[in-house]
Amino acid sequence: MPKCLVTVGDLVVDIVLDAQLPLLPDQHQTVKSLRYEAGGACTTILAARNMGLDVAALGTIGDDHQGRMLLDILVEAAVDTSALVIPPGSTTTTVIALADAERGGHVFLGHYGAGAHIGFTAEAEARLSAADAVFIPGYTLAEARLLGLVDGVLNWLAAHGRPLYFDVGPFSRQLSPAQVDRVLAQCHVLFLTEGEIPFVAAGERGADACRRLCQHYRQLTIALKLAEAGCRVLSPSIDLTCPGFAVDVVDTVGAGDAFAGAYIWADLNGYSPLECGTIANAMGAASVTRSGAGTAVPSCAETQALLERENTGINLLC
Repeated sequence: MPKCLVTVGDLVVDIVLDAQLPLLPDQHQTVKSLRYEAGGACTTILAARNMGLDVAALGTIGDDHQGRMLLDILVEAAVDTSALVIPPGSTTTTVIALADAERGGHVFLGHYGAGAHIGFTAEAEARLSAADAVFIPGYTLAEARLLGLVDGVLNWLAAHGRPLYFDVGPFSRQLSPAQVDRVLAQCHVLFLTEGEIPFVAAGERGADACRRLCQHYRQLTIALKLAEAGCRVLSPSIDLTCPGFAVDVVDTVGAGDAFAGAYIWADLNGYSPLECGTIANAMGAASVTRSGAGTAVPSCAETQALLERENTGINLLC
């Protein structure tokens, strides 16, 4: 029977433009392509679904065109959206993603959606009760209208002990030390980049800061994303490097979100820390070979193909 993951918030529409970066004043461009795509946690959700997890989404989307588009994408992927709240007249969080396929890199311009504040509902509690794990992106903690939902979810986790996966993200720099401590005290696996370490390590940087976090929060495993170099997995008892996969990079948008979806699937299905990191690296590498994220997230078969190309000996169960 598939494991079940509940995700909290960060349901975003990306407007993806193929641009030449950097953008300079008065230097106008005609872009080669434009498309609307599911972004943010939707990429993690779709990656987890492609790997075989059941997923229920908590949070909100807008009562607008973007919200209806997101809902259609999630329903098409057989995601449980029945606990999503769609307040009348609300809008969907939208991100303009400018991606430079030739030079590499991207720029995000985001606007949080507006609408009623979302609390912890009976429907949300029911989804959590049926879940094997919970995923919260750092962006969710920065969205004011979701604070009631997040508070309820964290209280529920403290009482019921399900594994929490947390992706730090750049907006976690806005969190107070007390907010960081509350999340890390319950966190099972922490996803972050080298640049995001200071946001959860009291301003400290580097692998030593990660080790100190693991020593303080003894239940914590850290998956440190190193881009093309792969990732490093640290806990109170391990420190290992999972090599990356050499691929032709088209667009790095959503690679970290896809990484998280694959890692969570592997961890919940009993793979070792080295295997979890390697599987997540393969998913992330496959994702950068195409434009955009969301529905473009790689399949299990594509992830398996990279694992076989590098003779990892890992066989996926999805």
